[in-house]
Amino acid sequence: MSKQAKKPEKKPESRPTTPLKKAPKRAADLRWLYTLIIVVTVIVMYSRTMSYQYVKMDDTDLIVENESFIKHTKNIPQAFRQSCFQIPGHLTDSKSYYRPMLIVSFIVDAQLHGARSSSTFHFMNILYHIICCLLLFWLLMRLGVSQLLSFALAFLFAVHPVHTHAIAWIPGRNDILLSMFVLLSLHGLIGYVRRNDIGNLILHILAFAAALFTKESAVLLVPLYVGFMWLWMRDLAFYKRKFFLPIMYAALGVVWYIAMKAALKGQPMMGGSESLVSVALKNLPYLFLYIGKILLPFNLNVMPGANGLAYVLGSFSILGLAYIFSTIKDIRKALFSLGWYFMFLLPTLLVPELPAYEHRDYLPLIGLMLGISQSGLFAGFSFTSKNALWGMGILAVLFIVLTSIRMPVFSSRYTFWMDGTDGTPFSASACVNMGELYQEEFNNNPELNKQQKNEALGQAGTWNHTAIQMDSATLRGNNNYGAYLYLTGKPDEAKPYFEKEIKFHPTNSDPYKNLGIYYKDKGQAYKSVYYWEKLISLNRFYLTAYEDLASYYAQQGDMAKATMYRAQEKELTEEAQK
Repeated sequence: MSKQAKKPEKKPESRPTTPLKKAPKRAADLRWLYTLIIVVTVIVMYSRTMSYQYVKMDDTDLIVENESFIKHTKNIPQAFRQSCFQIPGHLTDSKSYYRPMLIVSFIVDAQLHGARSSSTFHFMNILYHIICCLLLFWLLMRLGVSQLLSFALAFLFAVHPVHTHAIAWIPGRNDILLSMFVLLSLHGLIGYVRRNDIGNLILHILAFAAALFTKESAVLLVPLYVGFMWLWMRDLAFYKRKFFLPIMYAALGVVWYIAMKAALKGQPMMGGSESLVSVALKNLPYLFLYIGKILLPFNLNVMPGANGLAYVLGSFSILGLAYIFSTIKDIRKALFSLGWYFMFLLPTLLVPELPAYEHRDYLPLIGLMLGISQSGLFAGFSFTSKNALWGMGILAVLFIVLTSIRMPVFSSRYTFWMDGTDGTPFSASACVNMGELYQEEFNNNPELNKQQKNEALGQAGTWNHTAIQMDSATLRGNNNYGAYLYLTGKPDEAKPYFEKEIKFHPTNSDPYKNLGIYYKDKGQAYKSVYYWEKLISLNRFYLTAYEDLASYYAQQGDMAKATMYRAQEKELTEEAQK
């Protein structure tokens, strides 16, 4: 029987297949690496400042001369009840600036090595700057900016040359502290909006309170918060739902205002004898300096003033920023960022006769960084966008180089004030300060031999003479040059300079003191009386004048006046010893 042939098996019909889609690669979480890079870079860049000296611009007053106060933690409450320049043993009626958190930070620093070494204070400035850079980095990410772009902007902020003044000059930390509390308060606000939790609410409120007691411009945080919720978060109704928050802002503001007024009782009005509008108009050109140093930080100076170069750099920087901000699609976020920048700069325009100090750019620049993060120029910013990466990298390297070149200016009081003696409208004032440094060497340095003392005195005379050649009416210039002439045995040549100082600056007490000495040495003490009495009317704590007046009236047989001046001298001496 034959076998039946097998039928060929049918092959299954081939059907078109859809290839499996690969899940998109998740971007690597490099936050820890970016954080490490920022920390290490700032430490490497600024660690040399720990060997820098005090530069004798507020730091010696607030730290060295104030050591008896800041070395005791028990004085922390008192820091909230007095002017920051209220120094034990320094009798003065002048009360300016309410900065309790700055003084508290100095108290914390002084617990390690006291005030004689500046290293701890410089180290803490570096630490506070690192904290601000990291808070900015994390804030940008919380606002939806990519990790890489957040890092790039925070890194540029960390190495920006304009910040050298805030970091390398110890009192510049006040703007760093303010920025730190502002950033913390925003982190707390964002966290509270998203989670509605008590922890973020407490952070937001405490950071706001700390900012108020750091610098008075923190009152602008209230409109900043409202603008943030309206323009950035698009939720203006938030404060209607959380109506207790404005009440808390107001309550803290009242507490701060009462404390400030009590501490600064008798302080003259801001703007002095001029109206705030007049002062602001005079200082308006400073905006070119502040804005110019954002993109083109080449005109740095310890005593910056408006000049031709400032206008040029400012104009180019304004054009550059205008281009960057023109690419921001969300106009509300652009407005918020610009509002932040100018809002925190405007208070600096209300202070008369002061340079446009660069540390004031610290907090405003944070606002600009928020806006730049939204620019269309950086849309899709990633490792594949080589042109943008190269641009950021070149800018970062340039900033690092400029900062490294700039930093030695803050290494000593001589290098600091020398930097201000050229290229600024305040050069004459810087020359006066250079003269005073050498005068102090002549008066107070026991290690100098006779030749060195004479050289120091000669330098004092040269710098003061340079100052009055630059500006014949510069404050203290004529008086100090007259003092130099007096010390070199030329009292009659010195007298006209004391009189010029009175003519230009009638409220400066020093020339009255010197003219009193001049007439006393001439044997004409009766002429000195006018100058001694004028001296104590301007500076009632000038104790030597009371002694001279008491001696003069005793010699004249007027024991009533002699007793009166001796009693006043004793009262003020006891006050100084408290």
